[in-house]
Amino acid sequence: MAGLRTFDAFPKTDAQHVKKSSKGGYTTILTYLFLAFIAWSEFGSFFGGYIDEQYGVSDELRETAQINMDVFVHTKCQYLTVLAYDRTGDQKLVQNELSLEDLFYIPLDTKVDGRNDIRSPGLDEIMAEAIPAQFREKIDFSALAGGEEFDGCHIFGSIPVNMVKGNLVITSRGYSPGDFRRPPPDVINFSHVFNELSYGDFYPYIDNPLDKTARLSNDPAIRYRYYTSVVPTTFRKLGAEVKTNQYSLSESETTVTSSNKQAPGIFLSYDFEALTITVSDKRISFWQFIVRLVAILSFIVYTISWTFRITDKLLVVLLGPKWSLRYPSDGRQKSGILE
Repeated sequence: MAGLRTFDAFPKTDAQHVKKSSKGGYTTILTYLFLAFIAWSEFGSFFGGYIDEQYGVSDELRETAQINMDVFVHTKCQYLTVLAYDRTGDQKLVQNELSLEDLFYIPLDTKVDGRNDIRSPGLDEIMAEAIPAQFREKIDFSALAGGEEFDGCHIFGSIPVNMVKGNLVITSRGYSPGDFRRPPPDVINFSHVFNELSYGDFYPYIDNPLDKTARLSNDPAIRYRYYTSVVPTTFRKLGAEVKTNQYSLSESETTVTSSNKQAPGIFLSYDFEALTITVSDKRISFWQFIVRLVAILSFIVYTISWTFRITDKLLVVLLGPKWSLRYPSDGRQKSGILE
């Protein structure tokens, strides 16, 4: 072995002439641990993917859209009218396309005179809860003791409307074309509860801004106005695709007088945006991941190495040579991978 060392192209310093550095060793261990943590994080990001959001103009030509509504109004159904009209001049009574039953109550989890936070649901949340369904049938009251009367109206169902700016109105009779029989004010109360209001396919487990909210008032001349701006949204993950709609919300509340000649009631204004949002779960390729990982780790090693050198210089200048991280008190240079 002694003969082989004679031909060593890179001769090593004898062990008795080398002094080990405990400070440099601790720094090296911490560096390795930090690099392992970064590598583990990058592997998790690679397998977990990332969320990509793309905004664009809709290239799908659609003439109609579906409004899903489930609302309680504190007025009997016989005194109410439900109609829809839009900027094309199309106006129709839609109560024949909806289900109406005499019922009014406020569920326990309803926000009274409050509003839900406007938020964009996450991709995983949508994929887990986007289960299409149909509105239920009318509630069966045959099991009740009999003779109960509900001072209210339950209006629910899905109706098609033109994909233009329009209004869906719940008001008292006498305000629709050809109907002049207005009920007395003492039987009118537009307090209401929104159990569901959504656009497009009905997904009962996806919360919308107006879901489970209520407005209460005893004024028969009150006018509630809701403004919604609908944005078509597509969610994609692992080959599955869910097409739904998000909407923003603003609202106002006024009192109708004889001078302004407006109808009281619940007015839902809707407008369909040309903008579309596509939310996708994506992953970079394996070779892109390798290049990214090598670049990050190399940059970290380079940065730590120079930080070690600069810190050592500052300690020598400010506190003297005995505080050096690389040199012992006898002036001999220490060795280490960060040197």
